[in-house]
Amino acid sequence: MIKGLIFDMDGTITVPYIDWKSLRAKIGAALDKTLMQYIESLPPDRSAWAHNVLLDAEREAAANAEINAGVHELIDHLIAKGMRLALVTNNHGEAMRTVLKRYGLRFDVALSRDDGEIKPSPVLIHKALQALGLPPDEVIGIGDGRYDIESCRLAGVRCIYLTHGNPMLNHKPCVATLAEIIDFLQSDGFAQ
Repeated sequence: MIKGLIFDMDGTITVPYIDWKSLRAKIGAALDKTLMQYIESLPPDRSAWAHNVLLDAEREAAANAEINAGVHELIDHLIAKGMRLALVTNNHGEAMRTVLKRYGLRFDVALSRDDGEIKPSPVLIHKALQALGLPPDEVIGIGDGRYDIESCRLAGVRCIYLTHGNPMLNHKPCVATLAEIIDFLQSDGFAQ
């Protein structure tokens, strides 16, 4: 039985805001690495500049991104069912805290890239599981991208792919909206 959920933030809690393709082009990031891996591989001056460009984009997104429909209802439902909840984002901690405060969101644990190696690494998922006090088979991840799916897979956590009605990946289970997750969990026998 599922006792906890791990949410992604950008594109899952909030509506996608950053144009990642343009941001990567501005920084000159290679596609074969995560953006952070690329930034960290640059010479110090160039790395500092690229990191500031990324931070500016993340701050702007945290201050302006709309919340996805159904977030509050889903979280309230899960809390009422006694579920333990975590947020794991590749974003930096300041932006994560801004989003949580803006929308009055509560999680038992909230982790950003300040807390460990980012997705697709499973490090932050493992940390969330430890903080929740739950094994991987009692937790489901919810995310809108391949790094979310991969980090969950590597940690042994099943992941629901949020497609926003436009699936770009071939992954099951998937839902188009957050509102579908309540029915999905109940129909699949996860939630009591």
